[in-house]
Amino acid sequence: MTEEPQPPLCPSTARGVVLVVDDQMQNIQVVGTVLTREGYEVIPATSGAQALQRIAARLPDLVLLDVVMPDLDGFAVCKRLREHPDTAGLPVIFVSAANDSETIVRGLEAGGVDYITKPFNKAELLARVRTQVDLQRARETTARILRERENIVSMVAHDLKNPLGAIRFSAQTLMELPPEKYSTASDLTSHIVTTCDQMLKFIDRFLNNRAQETERERMNTVHITTVHIKEMLSAWYPTAKRKNTTLSVRLPETPLLASGDLFTVRQIVDNLMSNAVKFSPLGSQIISRIHLQDKHLCIDIEDEGPGFTESDLARIFQDYTRLSARPTGGESSTGLGLAIAKRGAARMGAELTIENRPNRQGAIASLRLPLGTGTDP
Repeated sequence: MTEEPQPPLCPSTARGVVLVVDDQMQNIQVVGTVLTREGYEVIPATSGAQALQRIAARLPDLVLLDVVMPDLDGFAVCKRLREHPDTAGLPVIFVSAANDSETIVRGLEAGGVDYITKPFNKAELLARVRTQVDLQRARETTARILRERENIVSMVAHDLKNPLGAIRFSAQTLMELPPEKYSTASDLTSHIVTTCDQMLKFIDRFLNNRAQETERERMNTVHITTVHIKEMLSAWYPTAKRKNTTLSVRLPETPLLASGDLFTVRQIVDNLMSNAVKFSPLGSQIISRIHLQDKHLCIDIEDEGPGFTESDLARIFQDYTRLSARPTGGESSTGLGLAIAKRGAARMGAELTIENRPNRQGAIASLRLPLGTGTDP
């Protein structure tokens, strides 16, 4: 029998997506007409196997499922849906001419959320469909909000972890200094204050505008100078020294000026420098360069670590990515830093890339910022 699926509505205006499963196309057309007139998008399936294929291709909000079908009956289809984690929560309403209590109970035990007998009452059908679609969409919205909040917590924890580590290291070193080392103590104290200021700024910004929650953070575009970037890079001298790693910051002969959000650039540089130090072997070298490239201010951070495999490079900017390399000093890693940096660069209209040095003798991370107008102070 030839299928005549109802024309789909635009997803943005549909009240919900309903998969109607029945081995009789006439029954699908009757139900589909009722639902389509009420603003639902209807997906037809004339067998249990086809229903599973349709669900695998596109997850609906609700399944209206016939019980008696020649290949897989409705109970078997519902059981398969409940066994798969992606469809375990998909609501299923059985629609069948069988109205005996044993069949109805069997449908509910198979995982159905409701049971409608044929011939159905139009108003009753619509009421039950509306209830289940609204509940399903509410569950999906709640799950999405929870995932976003979990991501926010992870981002906050990640961005506070590095400065907290720097504060602890400086404070511990300060405590171990002999009294005559006043100049060194002054430098460490200044570093602690600066790092605390950065953390407080991050917390204030996070609490005030909630921008990270939707990843639509409003950028405060300003002029960023080579002086600013040098200060960001140089702040990592103490951490690199702790691992006996040489950090070199190379500036251009002519000062450069870029446009971008200063807070976001600092966040990106900190994430890139943290990775460079974290994965560099003891006694190695990290070279940071600020230079002009194709009308962009480019910040290159080059290390002598293990580099990345092809698999690493393909997913390096994904959330919670665990790369093949391991930190050389036993540091922990959340797998979020590069994902955060990539999104921050994109929101500024900047470009962030990471590639291996020749023969995988380390990696090069490059942040390209649009040039600004004016002069570097």
